[in-house]
Amino acid sequence: MDTQSNQSNEATNVPVKKRRYSVLAILGGVTLVLIVAAIWIPHNMVSRMARNESSAIYSLRALTNLELRYAAANPSKGFTCEFALLKTVALPNGEHIHEGFLFSDSVDGYKFSLAGCEVNPNGVAVRFKATAVPLLDRESGARAFCIDQTGVFLYGNDGSVESCRPL
Repeated sequence: MDTQSNQSNEATNVPVKKRRYSVLAILGGVTLVLIVAAIWIPHNMVSRMARNESSAIYSLRALTNLELRYAAANPSKGFTCEFALLKTVALPNGEHIHEGFLFSDSVDGYKFSLAGCEVNPNGVAVRFKATAVPLLDRESGARAFCIDQTGVFLYGNDGSVESCRPL
């Protein structure tokens, strides 16, 4: 009888042990997923911000090149503060440029603008300022970028173009 009761106890303990093992396995899996998410999500956000900032700098460089081409093609007007006029600028090989900021004022988490066109007494715009500001501060980007006709990049750490300083 003792052997029979011992076997019945073992038979009832097996499912309990299996359930306990299953619960521990699930908790271990959930813990692993949470740890990976805690590392991956912030890393992904930082890399997305860096990619957006890099894209904004590239776009401002392209915008400056378009402004320089426009001013060379239109010496009586000089620079422009209108994206629509820059759409007509042709590349040296005859193709038209299709930069995103020319068709929408925001690209890759940044809002682009042209401002500060200064006109000389002859009516020729001799200066311009292009800016790129993050749409969502600390999410789409952390820094604002500025460039003018000289081609010198400036940035503002607070996401504002008012504090732009040399890059």
